[in-house]
Amino acid sequence: MRSTKTMIGGAAAGACLLALMLAGWATGAQAPVGSGKASATKSICGLGTGKKATGTPIKLGGIDMLIPGVDFTTIGKVADAYFKCVNDNGGIRGRPIKYILYQEQLNPAQQRTLAKKLIESDKVVGVAGNTSFTECSTNAKYYQQKGYYVIGAGVQADCYASPNIIETNAGPRYSAIAAAQLLVKRGAKSLVIASPDTVAPYSDPGVEKVAKLAKIPYKSVPTKLPVTDANTAVLQLVQAAGKGGGVILNFTPDTAPAYMKAAIDQGLIDNVIWGSTTPIANTFMAAQFPQFDNKMFIGQEFQNLDPSVGPDTRLMIAILARYTKIAPQAFAQMGFLVGKFATQALLNVKGPITARSYNAAVRGLKNQKTDVLCQPWYVGPIPYHIPNNVNMGVTYNNGKVVQSDKCFKVAPVDKEIAQTRIWEKKYKLN
Repeated sequence: MRSTKTMIGGAAAGACLLALMLAGWATGAQAPVGSGKASATKSICGLGTGKKATGTPIKLGGIDMLIPGVDFTTIGKVADAYFKCVNDNGGIRGRPIKYILYQEQLNPAQQRTLAKKLIESDKVVGVAGNTSFTECSTNAKYYQQKGYYVIGAGVQADCYASPNIIETNAGPRYSAIAAAQLLVKRGAKSLVIASPDTVAPYSDPGVEKVAKLAKIPYKSVPTKLPVTDANTAVLQLVQAAGKGGGVILNFTPDTAPAYMKAAIDQGLIDNVIWGSTTPIANTFMAAQFPQFDNKMFIGQEFQNLDPSVGPDTRLMIAILARYTKIAPQAFAQMGFLVGKFATQALLNVKGPITARSYNAAVRGLKNQKTDVLCQPWYVGPIPYHIPNNVNMGVTYNNGKVVQSDKCFKVAPVDKEIAQTRIWEKKYKLN
C-alpha cells in the first residue's frame, strides 16, 4: 500500500503536467508567463514587459511554519514564484523583488528572532507570506511598533485581530463556520469538528455558534498532530455525530487523508454528512478519494481552481507550472494573492520605495478585484481585518473539485464579522 505522501506526490505530479499544458494554452507557446497587456480576460505579472529586471533589488521577507504533520511553506514558495514572474516582466519599474523566506518550527523565540532579522538585519521594506499556528500572536505587536503591515495567510485568532496583519484567507474559524453552514443546509442533526489542538480553541467555537443557532448538538475534538491512530479517531467522530450528524475535518492535506481513508476502510462514509475547511479542496485529493464524491462539502475560501474561472486563476496555474513543482491548491491560491497584493502595493508607491512608503501603500489597498476570491480584498484604516468573509461550497466529483454552493456570506455569528461588514460600507473598501 502506498503512503499518503506517495499518493499525493504522484497526483501532484500529474496535476503539474496538466498545469504545464494549461500554461501553454493560457499564455501562448512563445510569450513569457505573465507578459503582455492586462485586460478583463488577461492577468499579467507586474509590468508585463517580458524582460528581466536588473536594477537594485527591493527586499521583501516572510516566515512560514514547518512542523511534523503540517507544511505551510507552500504559501511562501508560491509568493516567491509570483515575485519571480514579476522580475521576469520588468520588476517594479526595473527593480527586481528579492524575497527572503524563513522557516520556523512553532517556537516563539525563533519567531521573534526571525521577524527581527527580517526587519532590522535584512532590511526588508515589507513582510509578506507569513503563515503559522502561532507567529501572529508572537509578533503582532512588534510589527505594529515597526509600522509594518503584514500580508499573509492566517491560522489563529491574533491573525484577524491586529491592525497590522491582513490575511488573504478566511482562516480555519471562518472556513469552519462556512462548512458548518453547508452541513446544516443539508440537514445535519449535529455538528462535530476535529481540529489540531493548537487551532481548536480558536476555530471550533465558531461551529458551536452555528450549532446553537440551528438548535443541534455540538462537539469539538482537539487533535494532537501527527495523528497516530486515524481509525480510532474517525470512529469516535462518527459515533459522536450520530446517524445523520455532521463531521467537519479541519486539517491540511498532510493529515486529512488518513481520516478519509480510515472512514472508507471502516465503511463509515454514509453514516454522517462530511464537511471540511478549505485546505483539501484540490484535485489530487478529489482524485484519491472518489468515495467522497458529492459527500464531502467544503467551506472554500476561494473560487474554484478551474482555469475557466478567470484570468488570475489561469495566471496562477501558469506561474505554478513555470516556477514551481507545486500543484494547484488552496495554499497556492493564498501565496498567489500574497504576491499579487504585495506587488500592487509596490507599484502604487510614488517616489522612493522604503519601508515607510511600501507599508503606507499596503494600508491604502482597497477594492482589489480578483477572480480567486468571491469579493474584492482590502486593507484600509481599521482596527482588524477579515477581508475574506464570503465563501463558496465545493465538493468532489469524478476526480475534480466542483462547486456545490454559490458564494455566500460567512454567518455573522461573531460580532467581528458584523462589524467588518459595517466598515466595508463605511470606508468603501470593496
